[in-house]
Amino acid sequence: MKYIAHRGMSTKAPENTIPAFTLAASEQRFYGIECDVQTTKDNQFVIFHDDDLNRMAKAKVKLRDLTYEELQAYEIKRGNKVKSYMGLKIPLLTELLDICSFFNKTAVIEIKYVNDITLLTDLVNLLDQYIGVHVIFISFNLNYLKYIRAISNIELQFLADKFNEDQIYDLRVNAIDVSLNKDIVKKPLISRLKKEGFKIGVYTVNDNKEALKMQNFKIDYLTTDK
Repeated sequence: MKYIAHRGMSTKAPENTIPAFTLAASEQRFYGIECDVQTTKDNQFVIFHDDDLNRMAKAKVKLRDLTYEELQAYEIKRGNKVKSYMGLKIPLLTELLDICSFFNKTAVIEIKYVNDITLLTDLVNLLDQYIGVHVIFISFNLNYLKYIRAISNIELQFLADKFNEDQIYDLRVNAIDVSLNKDIVKKPLISRLKKEGFKIGVYTVNDNKEALKMQNFKIDYLTTDK
């Protein structure tokens, strides 16, 4: 079972920031580093989870309404109850890819929002600059993943907090794996998905006993804050 750092080492540095990513990258036990990606008003790929800046930067403005240059006026104040470093900015996706390249980590990129679905072509093309970096795209938006599958053989995972037969069929047809909310993980479901050839991730597990259970279920990827 491979461990993925959820938004970096988010218990020691503000989530989705360079310090959080660097701390996670320096930990040997982490196979990969997860982040959240969305586009600015001028279609730059930046790393940020929320729709607006209120929780992280104390500003009631939507990220997608700002250009990347305008975004530089805001600083991260805190995240996941961790106080921020002075002058900490919202990073570009390329900054995480640089870290993953240097530390030989997998980049697990959750696609939160893009202004236009065709921008996913630019996102895939961006990876041409990082040939040696293993990337997994994940998303709750199945249409995003299906678009990427149509243009790339990259590893994909559909994030699911509920699951049905139609989704299983759709994922199988499009060769998309699955990452399940830990609350819906049951042995019969895992056994079936394994039998059908899916790689399986589980999020977000912070309890050692629960992690051991997932290991016994032969889960492939486990995302954790710790």
